Amino acid sequence: MMAAGAAAASDSPPASDTAPATPPPLELIVSLADQRIDVYRGLELIDSGPVSSGMKGRETPAGIYAVLQKRKWHRSNLYSAAPMPHMQRITWSGIALHAGHLPGYPASHGCIRLEREFARKLFRPTRVGTDVIVAQAEARPRPIAHHLLDSLSGPADRPQTQVASLGSIGDVGATDAAPIAGADADPGTGRERTQTPGSPLRVLITWRNGRERMMDVQSLLAELGYAPGEIDGHMGPATSRAIQAFQNGAGLRPTGAASEVLVGALYQAAGRDRLDAHLYVRRDQRELFDVPVLIDGPAMPLGTHMLTTHPQAADSHGTPWTAISFGGDAAPAAEAALGRVTLSAATRRRLSALLTPGSTIIIADQGLGRETGRGTDFIIQPR
Repeated sequence: MMAAGAAAASDSPPASDTAPATPPPLELIVSLADQRIDVYRGLELIDSGPVSSGMKGRETPAGIYAVLQKRKWHRSNLYSAAPMPHMQRITWSGIALHAGHLPGYPASHGCIRLEREFARKLFRPTRVGTDVIVAQAEARPRPIAHHLLDSLSGPADRPQTQVASLGSIGDVGATDAAPIAGADADPGTGRERTQTPGSPLRVLITWRNGRERMMDVQSLLAELGYAPGEIDGHMGPATSRAIQAFQNGAGLRPTGAASEVLVGALYQAAGRDRLDAHLYVRRDQRELFDVPVLIDGPAMPLGTHMLTTHPQAADSHGTPWTAISFGGDAAPAAEAALGRVTLSAATRRRLSALLTPGSTIIIADQGLGRETGRGTDFIIQPR
C-alpha cells in the first residue's frame, strides 16, 4: 500500500530561507494490529506497506527499538539458515525486519517480514540508529511543545547530523551499516566502533532499578555516619548492619533489610528530596553519562513516550519536537509525563550542549530492559 502523501513527497519543494538544513529523521512505525509498517519523515507519512509479525506463541514484542545492523544478504542463525534478504536487525536476540512471505496474518517466528520490493526500498535510506517503533495499535508522531523541551533546545547554528532524505523512498541511498560507536567491538560484525561528534543522543528517563536504589541507601547511610561498606548496590553484611543501626536510632523495627519505609526515612533524615528516577544518555550506542532525577508522584505511571528533535528552520527559535506515545487515548499524555520531570540546571545545560536533530528522549515506566546492552540504543518494551 502506498501512502497518499508518498507521491507528493517525491517532488521535493524548492529550497527556501526557512527550510531546515537537513530533513527530519526517519521513523519506522509498525502496527501489530493492522499488520502494517508506516514510514515517517518528521510528521510526513512517506510510505506504507504490509507486514507479517510473530505468530501466536512467538509474538513480536511491542517496543521502541533502533536499527542495530544491516545486511543485504543474511541467513537466520536460529531457524535452519532461512534466508532473510535486506535484513535490518533491531535486537541482538533475533528480531529483525526483512523480506519474507506475507500470508496476510502474523506468521513469523518473531521477526517483521516485509514485502520483497518494499524491503529493498526501505533498506537504502535507513541507517544504523534509525528508530523503529513497534506498537500494538496504530501510532503516529504529533507535534509537542513543553517548557522542559524548550529549555533543552540549543543554538540554531549547532552542527546538524547528516540524515538520509527520502524524497521518494529508496531514491537516496545510505550504504550498509557504517561504524557506529566508540572503542568497543560491534557484536554483530566484530569491527571496532567509532563515535561521531554531534551524532544524535538517545536519552532515557525512567525509574531507578534495584541496584541503583540500593546504592542510594548505601550513600545515604554513609552520609549519615553509618558504615555500609562499599557503595556497590549489593546488600552485604556491612550494609545490613548499617541499616540495622540506623533503624535502631530512628525507632524502626531493626530488620537489617531494605524497604520503602527505610528509603523514605533515610531521605528524610538526610534532608534530601527522594530521587526515584534516573536519566541515562547514550550516543552511537555507547553510554555517555547518567544522573538521578526527580519525578513527582512516583506512585503514578508515566506511560511510554518517545520525543524526537527535528531540524529547525533558519528563521525559527528553538528545536521542534514530535511525540509518539504507546497505550492509546487512555494512556498518560507525553505533556503530563514531562510536567512531572525535574532536571537540574547542570543536566539541562549538558543535554542542551549535546542535543542535535534526530536525538530522542524516551520517558517510560519499564526501566532498562534486558535487551538494552552493549551495542544497542535503549530498547523499551511496554508491558
